[in-house]
Amino acid sequence: MNEFDELAATWDDKPSRVERATSIAQTMRTVLDLKTFQHALEYGSGTGLLSFALKDDLKKITLMDESIEMIKVAREKRQLSQASHLHPIKMDLLIDEYQPASKFDLIFTLLTLHHINDTDEILSRFKNLISPNGFLAIIDLEPEDGSFHDKEFHGHLGFDRTELEEKVKKAGFQAVYYKVIYEIEKGEEGEERSYPLFLMIAQSV
Repeated sequence: MNEFDELAATWDDKPSRVERATSIAQTMRTVLDLKTFQHALEYGSGTGLLSFALKDDLKKITLMDESIEMIKVAREKRQLSQASHLHPIKMDLLIDEYQPASKFDLIFTLLTLHHINDTDEILSRFKNLISPNGFLAIIDLEPEDGSFHDKEFHGHLGFDRTELEEKVKKAGFQAVYYKVIYEIEKGEEGEERSYPLFLMIAQSV
């Protein structure tokens, strides 16, 4: 069982996580014409907070996460909300073979990319799954000093905009939008620190 399996049952209990997903969903509505997308993929979806915040905007969403417990929670939420157009599945694109019936015209990922060491490979996998002219929306941390994670962490300490734009270009995308859209506050009272989240949108070329 990984750490996210252990956290799944109470993940949605933290109000700041729900508020963050709601805020980011609203920003996505203003930047993207969500009604035009036929099938979206949220990769690293966890319990699906962002996908459920977007459930009335997108026709069909596949929620994909490597944590079986997170997916179980997402499936329970799907049943309770009667959101039959949301489809949670356990999958790790860097390990598992995955052939969808049709390609996605939107892939989005929230605070997931910095956990994946091989950024180039996962972007390449996204490219293989996305339709021509489809959009990739990455919401993640700007560069930070390593204090964001409370425990030992071996992923990326956020992303430099220029370097990430080069990576998406190498994978076959063109960055078309970048903006800091949210600030995560962490730390003890009186010693809070702010960690900016960016939204990068890239289009398949």
